[in-house]
Amino acid sequence: MPYAILDQSVRQNLEQERDRLTSDRDAIIKQAVAAATSEIDKTLEYLNGLLGGEIAPSTNGKKIEIEVPAIAEVAEVKPKRKGRGKAKATEETKVETNDVPEKKTRGKKSEDAPKQKRNVKPPVPFDATMKRDFKGMTPAEAVYKVMSGSPSDTYTTDEMIEVLYGSLPSVNMPEARKRIALMMAHGMRKGTYEKVGENPSRFKIAG
Repeated sequence: MPYAILDQSVRQNLEQERDRLTSDRDAIIKQAVAAATSEIDKTLEYLNGLLGGEIAPSTNGKKIEIEVPAIAEVAEVKPKRKGRGKAKATEETKVETNDVPEKKTRGKKSEDAPKQKRNVKPPVPFDATMKRDFKGMTPAEAVYKVMSGSPSDTYTTDEMIEVLYGSLPSVNMPEARKRIALMMAHGMRKGTYEKVGENPSRFKIAG
């Protein structure tokens, strides 16, 4: 329906609904990211403790500083500028690299120049199958069935995963936690669920 021909009251209702959905989306994303990050940090701390590694501090949403290449490496990969003489381009490169001779980095970039650290891993596909009790249901429907079936019980994300899927491989747990956290956050916004505990977060059907 064209916007120009909408009734004034209908237009106001649609604008209010749009604003509400936008606000709900931002709140859900923020809560889900916070919940998923907290659960992932706990798992990492546990695994690092078992492996004897150093436990890295949680970022808690703070900006992570990424090591960047040295100036010499940046100058080495800088594309050649068209329309300038070779001597002039060489002189500009020396000035930008603080007079570091070009021959020291040429062909030895992998040995002399520091490498940029990258610890980003590709996401693991989540293809776990729910138990027979939830056959034909979506994950959101299954969560509601569990919560409504035991109104007085509370669940963490890990406990809900155990109820729905049983024991999952550790590589699938981060994605499973993120999905359950999103469902809980969405249910809280709709008034279906409520949070009744922290560290770890616990949820129950809204009474």
